[in-house]
Amino acid sequence: MSRPLSWAAVAKRCAAKPGAVLDHPWDPEGHVYKVGGKIFAFLGAEGGPRGSFKCDRERIDEWRSRYPDAIGPAPYLTNKPWNNVVFRGVDPDDMAEIIDDSYEQVVLTLAKKHRPKGWDTGR
Repeated sequence: MSRPLSWAAVAKRCAAKPGAVLDHPWDPEGHVYKVGGKIFAFLGAEGGPRGSFKCDRERIDEWRSRYPDAIGPAPYLTNKPWNNVVFRGVDPDDMAEIIDDSYEQVVLTLAKKHRPKGWDTGR
């Protein structure tokens, strides 16, 4: 595995998604990325070791079995399709895919007229 993505690199990738907005809905230090008003990434405080990302229900078991020590149920979201991810335990290419998939899962729930321009080419 090549060098894992840092918290800053994960935040940068989230921020670069078309229509992505940084928010702090519960805590001024807690970083949350939204698109169309809906959350696609919880990163917590700057520099933290982990984040939570929405996941396609069909891929949850795949990600968790591939990285059993780094990916598991997200706190407070265990009945929803979210994964808690320890950045240092996941290959950078897979981490990028997790971010991209989370973003896409949320964009697809938005009405077409509310989807950001260029979202489907944002990978």
